Amino acid sequence: MALLPSDRNDNMSSTRTTTTAILVGATCGVIGVVVGLAIPPILKRLTLAGVIRSSKNDKSSSSSEEEEGCKSTTTNGSDGTHSVRSGLKNDSSSSIRINQSKLNAFLSTILLKAATTTTTTTTTTTTGGDDDRKLEEKMELVASVLTYADSRGIPSHGSNRCDTYVNEIVAGLVNATADPLVEKESGCCAVINGNNGLGAVTSKLAMTKALQLSKMYGVAVVTCHSSNHYGAAGYWAKLALDQNMIGMSFTNTSPFAVPTRGKTRAVGTNPFCFFAPAVVTTTKVMDRIGQNVPIGWGVDENGNDCTDPKVICQRGGLYPLGGSELTAGYKGYGLGMFVEIICSVLSGTSHVGPDVQSWNISRDGPLHYGHCFIVIDPTRFVDGFEKRLGDYLTKMRNLPTTSDTSNDNDNDSNNSVLVAGDPEKQFENDAIKNGGIVLHKSVAITLKALAVRFNVDNIPPELQCLDENKSKASLYE
Repeated sequence: MALLPSDRNDNMSSTRTTTTAILVGATCGVIGVVVGLAIPPILKRLTLAGVIRSSKNDKSSSSSEEEEGCKSTTTNGSDGTHSVRSGLKNDSSSSIRINQSKLNAFLSTILLKAATTTTTTTTTTTTGGDDDRKLEEKMELVASVLTYADSRGIPSHGSNRCDTYVNEIVAGLVNATADPLVEKESGCCAVINGNNGLGAVTSKLAMTKALQLSKMYGVAVVTCHSSNHYGAAGYWAKLALDQNMIGMSFTNTSPFAVPTRGKTRAVGTNPFCFFAPAVVTTTKVMDRIGQNVPIGWGVDENGNDCTDPKVICQRGGLYPLGGSELTAGYKGYGLGMFVEIICSVLSGTSHVGPDVQSWNISRDGPLHYGHCFIVIDPTRFVDGFEKRLGDYLTKMRNLPTTSDTSNDNDNDSNNSVLVAGDPEKQFENDAIKNGGIVLHKSVAITLKALAVRFNVDNIPPELQCLDENKSKASLYE
């Protein structure tokens, strides 16, 4: 669970407000409340470390050597959260810093090229002018969702997902040109049919409808079916916050966790996120790259406790939040089912729980992911919500601290109690201060390889000197 803070200026008031969001990966294992990623930290760590990787399209070799002339962000082991989350700990030459707007444009071009390329030839298809612009807008939206995650220090849902998105589009598993539609509307409720289109496009329509209905009724619940991966949950909840609303974002995922007393993957990581405006307003993550994971994170193929990340990811599965039944893992299991119910069962999607396919390019047809979005207008309740929330957060940050600061990040400004999600704000500030977001070099090389593959011309200077032939296999395929 994490609170995700983000300063903004309210157009309706001179009061300085702060985004506060709770992001919960319902099956994240027992890493604690300070990480708050939409997939389990263990999965993120493994993919960054290269444990999970295989691809039909990319080269299998990789190199961490610095390419002559490339701009890099070096680390000396003291970059704390930023280095750990980017997979750069103790590696002095494995990152690229790039302006977020420039990266947005680059990713959207790659995605657009993929969307206009058939599965059997590099010949591009053409449509009418209005259709072309609609497709461009869709790809710009997807790119903005990816770089949002990068800017918030969530590389698991950032630019490295572009590779999977592209391969899904080219293979015909996702229809990049599909338009979602409002299938049913009743009072403050609505159902969106994603038509197997891009998850971001489906989610944008859903949040737009939820905001519209919440202004009419004070609350809105919108579900989606026949959708795909929608990126970082916080992107969608923040759309509500931008209009002074409380926003909640939920999605089901492919199964990766085992149910309590089970040994077969049957529950997705199923994240949910909560954003709310507050008057007011950094954090540690567990650096476990290259190490065994703690007991309570996952099981082997027989359902037994396991600390080997390769066994957990390749043959076993994750525990729900809380770990085993002995440590109340049934609560995390229940949370995972809660998200599955409101995203899949409520929306009427055809695949639920263990029937959802794995998210890879070798799958058989559409994923049929489901989402749910809830928007609440706090002004319909007791006055002063923002101040009360702000006071609560301030009180939490001012609580007495433990004397054990041995695991603190070197770049933490103080040892105060932190509201979960503070690291996301730290990442945003870092990107603004230092001229861009940080990409792991292997991700940057993969993006360069995609650009070459689709004859993209606007390769950023930061990536031009990278050798695309050193692209490692897709981390998520």
